[in-house]
Amino acid sequence: LHSFAQTDRHLVFTLIPFRYREGEGAFFERLRFQADQSLRIAVVPKDAPDTARWFEADFAAIYHFGDAYERNGEIVMRAVQHLDIEEARSPMRSAMSGGMDAHAGQGRLCELRLGLHDGRARWRHTGVAGIEFPLFDPRSRGDRPATLFAPTNEGAHAAPYFNAVAAFDVQRGRRQVHGYGESVLAEEHVFVPRPGSTRAGDGWLVGTLLDSARGRSGIAVLDAERLDAGPVAQAWLPHTLPLGFHGHFAAANPRSPNPVSGLPVTGES
Repeated sequence: LHSFAQTDRHLVFTLIPFRYREGEGAFFERLRFQADQSLRIAVVPKDAPDTARWFEADFAAIYHFGDAYERNGEIVMRAVQHLDIEEARSPMRSAMSGGMDAHAGQGRLCELRLGLHDGRARWRHTGVAGIEFPLFDPRSRGDRPATLFAPTNEGAHAAPYFNAVAAFDVQRGRRQVHGYGESVLAEEHVFVPRPGSTRAGDGWLVGTLLDSARGRSGIAVLDAERLDAGPVAQAWLPHTLPLGFHGHFAAANPRSPNPVSGLPVTGES
């Protein structure tokens, strides 16, 4: 269990089958996924958290979730699925060993559909691939898919992992992307809602960057609805900073006239 998804009425947990082997490297390197077993899913009502309804689906290695919603007696949860089990077991091993070929392109966005009437669980590939760490505006409606934002790759790149950020409106088949350049590693961005607006998607993406060719770290701010226009603001330090991992924007004071005076809060899930 790494993370979970939620709809307006339910929490959704996925349990990946694995064996744990002592003394074989770092924690994730000790895991042995059992691809011949089913993925188990627990659906927990928010108004009855001590109960759960269980589903089984085809095996999948998934860590990070996008949105989830309920419609017509079905829960639809979107997550990044890794087809290469070894890559999923230790996705950072190559980069941590100095390998520059770790481009994290194995993740694909899939929908897990859970039938509340028939008890069936079904996977569906959305056609979006080469992403990880999807996020969405939490103001999005809970009865339809939200626009997802995620790091991805664009063009040639020399830095490990991702060098771009993209927005995916899967329902309408629309995609916007901004590439930071061949040598730039784009970390996870966070969504910052525009003050005074209640419209889902109206805000900014704020993300940190590492330019491996110039040895510097930076930050970029992009209009979340116009990613392909590039940053509305960007700044670089004359040196590098340690990389972060997972995050969320928190306003410094939600009651203040300027609630966007907060900072991205990072931390492992």
